[in-house]
Amino acid sequence: MDNLHYLFAAFSTVWIVLFAYLMRLTKRTKELGLQLEELESKIREKKGG
Repeated sequence: MDNLHYLFAAFSTVWIVLFAYLMRLTKRTKELGLQLEELESKIREKKGG
């Protein structure tokens, strides 16, 4: 029971890393969505005229 602070530190570190990864993934997904919309817009412009 003396080493519970190490367990807590490891557990906290894992959750912090996971949270940071998910935030980065969310940001990248939004960026890719914007790029896709831009590409679709350019394709529509090219087909239309």
